[in-house]
Amino acid sequence: MSLALLSTTALSGPIQTASAQNSETLLVRMPAISANNLAFVYGGDIWISNIDGSNPRRLTVNPAVEQNPVFSPDGKQIAFTGNYDGNSDVYVIPIEGGAPKRITYHPSADMVRGWLSNTELYFTATRDYSYALSPRMHSINLDGTNEKPLVMPEAVQGSPSADKRYWAYIKNTDPTDRSNVAFKRYRGGGMPQLWIFDTQTKNIEIIPGTGSNNVKPQWLGDKVYFLSDRDLTMNLFSYDLKSKKTDKLTNFNDYDIKSLNAAAGKIAFEQAGKIHLFDIAGNKDNTVAISIQADAPYKRQHYIDLASDVRNFELSPKGIRTLFESRGEIFTIPKEKGEARNISNSPASYEKYPAWSPDGKFISYLSDKNGKYQLVLQNQVTKAAPEYIDLGSTHFYFQPTWSPDSKKLFYSDSHLNLYYIDIAVRKPVLVKADKLGSQTNRTYNPLQPAWSPDSKWISYVATLPSTVSAVYLYNLEKESHTQVTDGMSNAAAPAFSRDGKYLFFLASTDVGLTNSGLHMSAYQRPVNYNAYA
Repeated sequence: MSLALLSTTALSGPIQTASAQNSETLLVRMPAISANNLAFVYGGDIWISNIDGSNPRRLTVNPAVEQNPVFSPDGKQIAFTGNYDGNSDVYVIPIEGGAPKRITYHPSADMVRGWLSNTELYFTATRDYSYALSPRMHSINLDGTNEKPLVMPEAVQGSPSADKRYWAYIKNTDPTDRSNVAFKRYRGGGMPQLWIFDTQTKNIEIIPGTGSNNVKPQWLGDKVYFLSDRDLTMNLFSYDLKSKKTDKLTNFNDYDIKSLNAAAGKIAFEQAGKIHLFDIAGNKDNTVAISIQADAPYKRQHYIDLASDVRNFELSPKGIRTLFESRGEIFTIPKEKGEARNISNSPASYEKYPAWSPDGKFISYLSDKNGKYQLVLQNQVTKAAPEYIDLGSTHFYFQPTWSPDSKKLFYSDSHLNLYYIDIAVRKPVLVKADKLGSQTNRTYNPLQPAWSPDSKWISYVATLPSTVSAVYLYNLEKESHTQVTDGMSNAAAPAFSRDGKYLFFLASTDVGLTNSGLHMSAYQRPVNYNAYA
């Protein structure tokens, strides 16, 4: 059976009940506020509602992504960033709706930041420098004229004082932006700090915040409001320009605040998928419940062609069926005749890394159906209900692999730990913690384990203090480790011969010059591996 035919059996999309349709909508993002309205992003489109969240209505419907809505000072227009024509540019749309008007046309990305007046915008662009991490803010009239850089030579985000004399801004890349998620809680020389710049005297005042990321400034009255992760989680802070005092205004410990926009004595921000309004006068934070009844075609049930997303496939022990993962479900299809089967059938969770036991009795895979990844066993003989086995701490796990005797599986996690589990005992056993391994190379099964034919040994690689890898053998019965390579080369990919008499592996003696982390001199140096036994 072809995978194209299998697509007729895979339906995607939830069936919503009446109560679900009236419930609060989550994943509303990037809120902006005016005196009477809220603007926000939902499903990649710009929406507007009353300030209490009622009467939400969609303003943009283009398949492209729109983001970062910002109200004009009079509240009659919304500027946003859209990639309608394959490039991110600044657009403006009336709050009543209509055709968005394109403002910028430069081939580099232009990200709107705010308004200087009802007829002038400012935005961030990388057009001034060849180095993409050094953007600068520009201003432009609504008719596209008088485009010019602002006086600050480098600025990613910023907000002016009411008289436009001062700017609160950051010049370093914001590690909290979704595009920079890998740098969450970054601590290093590139941490953005908030600067207050006087455009007349050219003096700079730095808002206290050493040792943390301080981003997304919003100037309102005599204070600058901003986000900081000085307590690990991104929270809302204020800095009083007169008293020079910094105050923490929110105390979230679970999820970061993701955006910030201030106007009319209130601050709008996104946190945990919800919109919050912080009242400055009352020093009070309130969530805004929004219920969106959108015509969302992607939510309708529809057929999916699985052929373009087949992962982690293998044949059954007798070669009669194929087992694979696709779109978070586990499928089997016959070699010739028979039906395609969705054996996980859990549309609200993600299943991955399927494997067939060598005796054909079990199919195993990982599932987060119960809130964290667990090992699932499906008995192909009894057809009993799936069994869920706890793997220990809440981590990201890699491919569980069956032992030849079909009694055990090994697996590794994102913290460079190697385990095995006996399906009769159902208790994870730690084989090796590669504490010297690269924390920037958490790839599929990083310890490269392999079973011996008699299921009594596991071979794996681990990092030595010299930063090269050695091959080890682990004896399950004795719980002992033996290093089998001398550490004078970088060893990898161990594999047993079918009779178990030999252990094959690859090794390189010229890998040393590339073992320098992110140092640019290590890039593009040739590395040669040869096979050994």
